[in-house]
Amino acid sequence: MELIKSCGNVFLDLGFSPAEAETLWIRAQLMMTLQNYLAHQQLNVTPAAKQFSTTKTTVKKLLDDDINYFTVEHLIGMLVSAGLPITVKVKPNNLRSEQTGPATTGRAKSRLSRRT
Repeated sequence: MELIKSCGNVFLDLGFSPAEAETLWIRAQLMMTLQNYLAHQQLNVTPAAKQFSTTKTTVKKLLDDDINYFTVEHLIGMLVSAGLPITVKVKPNNLRSEQTGPATTGRAKSRLSRRT
């Protein structure tokens, strides 16, 4: 059996496209955070569903590692319902090093200007 070193994202190693692999990796990380929270709080399905503002079926899917059941938004909602803080960090890469500021689309610019 030959061992191949991972690139750091198992989903890329399995052949998913870079965007899909990144989304799956993020979902897996969020799911593990919720699973660890449940274990630490010693919550079973019913109280967990209440705390996450969701159904018992959803909590069972979480505990069964059913990654295809969840979107990033769904998992973030569960984290917020549990009172867990969320931080998003985007790592810069070499392709963006020539830009002097954050890139925004026209739509994002208009949303930003409405807030100021």
